[in-house]
Amino acid sequence: MSGWRTQRNRQSIWLYGAIGLLVLFVGIAFIGQLAGSGGDGDGPGASATPSAPPNSVAISIASSNTKEAWLHQAVEAFNLAAQTDGNLQVGGKPVFVGIVQEEIDGKPVDYRSGTMVSDTLSGKIQPTILSPGEESWIAKFEREWSAVKGGDPITADQPVVVRTPLVVAMWQSRARALDCWPVPGPGCTWKALRDLATSQDGWGSVGHPEWRSFRFGYGFFGESNSGTLAVISMCSVGLSKDAALTVADVEPTNDCGRFIADLEVAKVHSGKSDVWLLDKMTGGGPEYLDAVVTYESNVIARNRSAAGSLREPLVSVYPQDGTIVVGHPYAILDGASWVTAEQVQGADIFRNYLLSRDQQQKVLELGLRPADTAVPLGAPIDPSLGANPDANLVALPVPETLVIDRIGEVWHRIRKHAVIAVVFDKSGSMSGTKITAAVRGAQAFVGRMDGEDRLMWVPFDDGIYPGANGRVADVREELVSEIAGTSAAGGTALYDAVLFAYEELSKVRASEGDVHRYGIVVLSDGQDQNSQRTLSQLEAALQPSEGDPAGIQIHTIAIGEDADENVLRKIAGAAHGRYWKVDVESQVVVVYTDIAAYF
Repeated sequence: MSGWRTQRNRQSIWLYGAIGLLVLFVGIAFIGQLAGSGGDGDGPGASATPSAPPNSVAISIASSNTKEAWLHQAVEAFNLAAQTDGNLQVGGKPVFVGIVQEEIDGKPVDYRSGTMVSDTLSGKIQPTILSPGEESWIAKFEREWSAVKGGDPITADQPVVVRTPLVVAMWQSRARALDCWPVPGPGCTWKALRDLATSQDGWGSVGHPEWRSFRFGYGFFGESNSGTLAVISMCSVGLSKDAALTVADVEPTNDCGRFIADLEVAKVHSGKSDVWLLDKMTGGGPEYLDAVVTYESNVIARNRSAAGSLREPLVSVYPQDGTIVVGHPYAILDGASWVTAEQVQGADIFRNYLLSRDQQQKVLELGLRPADTAVPLGAPIDPSLGANPDANLVALPVPETLVIDRIGEVWHRIRKHAVIAVVFDKSGSMSGTKITAAVRGAQAFVGRMDGEDRLMWVPFDDGIYPGANGRVADVREELVSEIAGTSAAGGTALYDAVLFAYEELSKVRASEGDVHRYGIVVLSDGQDQNSQRTLSQLEAALQPSEGDPAGIQIHTIAIGEDADENVLRKIAGAAHGRYWKVDVESQVVVVYTDIAAYF
């Protein structure tokens, strides 16, 4: 686990130099999970807080992951400078900044905006500063805090420290076909994407029948900031409204709901992170995904990191009927009980440091747009890396948080719903705490699914025992009860169980087509010893899925040390899903809950 970088002033030159080397070494592993000035606990976003240097003012920041690279270098430089620079001290004590992180896939990463807000409200983390990926998250945080705790957790101004526009990342050839690159023409719009999504001719409607249908991806509403903003943009454009939306504007049956539903037709991937979607897009190539909603900075970063392996560049599409230019606010929780007056002063000092000309220039160097408009745009925001600094940005307003909540309700109702098989290992080796944790995880998964989704319960040992199956709204209670009654016994027929679920879902897809998204969630703790069919037969069955992004997506969970990780990785990789490794039973609920966001 990562910890605080520590450094002390010493008059002795050799000792100071030694400590400087220590700072450099620890810097490699720095910025792990930090729970404010004194919080602790287990699970995402919380950890035992290591000691800050003696005689320092320790503050912490929970920040959105879009600006992770910039913030980390800024914190490292600030903590080093504060040891000797009186302007970075409070009453002669250096200010020391830590970064609060959450855990995703077993790795500490900077926060997603929605999780940052919920973890702070629940007390799981106690940061001094919140800096989500868009300003409306602070309004949502303040509203929910006031409703539950009373009072205002933030009384000071909340300046924006960086900006980046929401864009549609698209292969260069596709963007040119839509008159969106290198300069977006007037026809480069969300409405053009909607027409492409709903056209029976697909790309043939713009002169490229060889590209077939339009394949689109964006993050899960409420989990992914870019996905949430994408749906807000669709609703606003559908209503042709330049002013901020109201609750009364948002209905599933009006132009807001219909516009979102039309683009859902083309959606083949969702997920908790637009970065994961970009991984799938660049890994699968143009025939796999045509476009993903993300940020301009992510397009730049992807072209930088994968330029040698990309068949053609990714470029930023700036819709001319509106997009959201995201501002990342810096909000000091000066009204929270765990933040002291001294920490507020320290947070003020760190804010001024981030807004300094030097740090704002570094914002640009990392592909973000400075909050300081006096800093001229330039490389790497340029066409060579898929960004146009001179593109016309038609800014859409972000509505109030109650309106965003209403848009989310509409999205859940009209989005492309899923048909999912829950394949669950109940073999004898699962007995004890493993089966208890796995049951709770599967029940949490059922609880997260929408009422219009359909679930199939497929527990297995050396046999397969299909259970409750149907629309979640109709079978939720039955499913939860059936899962609770699952007992551990018998051997392991993993291949047979996955193939059974795959064949059952293939029948549904053949009958009902791609009006649904299809998936399998597999949990297992052991190696297959009892299947009638073999791994090669399973791989042969999954082979058609490798080039079919709209096909059956499989997520696999390995629990315990005896799980066949190689096989579970292979199954997930062949079917466009993710592999998850769970070492601690308490993580099972978190993983199942996370997987729900991929559907």
